[in-house]
Amino acid sequence: MLKAPGRARTDSTHVLAAIRSLNRLEFVIETLRAALNALAAAAPNWLSAHADPAWFDRYATRPEDYWLPSGKAKRTELSEQTGRDGMRLLADVHAAGAPVWLRELPAVQILRRAWVQQYVFDTEGEVRWRDPKECPPGALRLVSPYDTDARASVKRDIKWDGFKVHLTETCDADTSHLITNVLTQDATVQDSTATNLVHDALAARDLLPGEHLLDAGYIDGPRIVTADRQYGITLTGPIRGNTTAQASGPYSQSAFAIDWQSQTVTCPNGKNATQWRDKISDRGAPIIIVRFSPADCRTCPARPECVSSPRAARREITLRPRAEHEAIQQARAAQGTPEWRERYAARNGIEGTLSHAVHTAGLRRCRYRGLARTRLQHQLTATAINLARLDAHLTGTPLARTRTSHFARLRPADQTIDGAK
Repeated sequence: MLKAPGRARTDSTHVLAAIRSLNRLEFVIETLRAALNALAAAAPNWLSAHADPAWFDRYATRPEDYWLPSGKAKRTELSEQTGRDGMRLLADVHAAGAPVWLRELPAVQILRRAWVQQYVFDTEGEVRWRDPKECPPGALRLVSPYDTDARASVKRDIKWDGFKVHLTETCDADTSHLITNVLTQDATVQDSTATNLVHDALAARDLLPGEHLLDAGYIDGPRIVTADRQYGITLTGPIRGNTTAQASGPYSQSAFAIDWQSQTVTCPNGKNATQWRDKISDRGAPIIIVRFSPADCRTCPARPECVSSPRAARREITLRPRAEHEAIQQARAAQGTPEWRERYAARNGIEGTLSHAVHTAGLRRCRYRGLARTRLQHQLTATAINLARLDAHLTGTPLARTRTSHFARLRPADQTIDGAK
């Protein structure tokens, strides 16, 4: 049932951690409350001797935003009061006379991490609530004291706290479609980082496809080249368009002739570039900066169309290494053809698999806390789906057809929808 090399497709969906969604103020209050509960269970006599009586009113019950102050000034005041209370508790736990094992309690360690992320402490011991811009990036920032692996993320109009899962399945036309890889990641990780990880995992089990269908989030020049050279895989998916000011028109980058051997670029009006410089981009990728002579560009009649800014002295072009550049150009040319669109249409089936996994097998919601346990849940979910598909294959059960409402079934045979009967 597995062809080698066959075709495969991959897509991802968001996963909700088994935690309550908290705003920043709720988070710091709940984190301090969790530490107090852990200490109350582990060392009740010690905590009774050190707890401020006011803490019982502030932290005995879980915080609900509905009951918290609504004004910015009052919320800031409450957050900084919580910060001072947390600092006092941490100071007591780390005091010379305190049992060493108290500071090693997971909830206390989480409290310390959260306070570093959420507060600024000056030399006089004052506590200040961090401005959101001062907080650490999403990949590091805690969102719950009960699951330190969960992260907050946003994708288009979806916001969630948790993880992200990538499913890969076979999609050959004449065989059952089986899930061959499950990759569960931090919610903040970009889809593009999953491409090579999926290929590594498939290679380890001798399940590499010959063609891999992916959406634009997984594909770029370096990954097309790596997939071909290292794994022998053809990546099929839309390449993101050029977003520069000269992306189209008679003086777009494609109108310039590139001689890779002599490291020369010639513009549409016959002028050669005067600089070819290898560089590392801000994102750590190798690029090539090509610059033309200011004297040539200053007097060129095409300057308004070619140079992006009136204040720019000359035209400048950024190229990727040759293999990546040519791979991108070939991919963009191919994706405009009917043959490519027909071949790529098979990728849509992974949406059905994700829907099945979410609505039938509960993939969307974590049953456990922590990334390791969530990964196990997703592996078991994929195994269950594969067993159901194997059973359908062995028993000859056909795929379910798209459901049609009772009213839609009454549509006259000669009536069309968007030109199709």
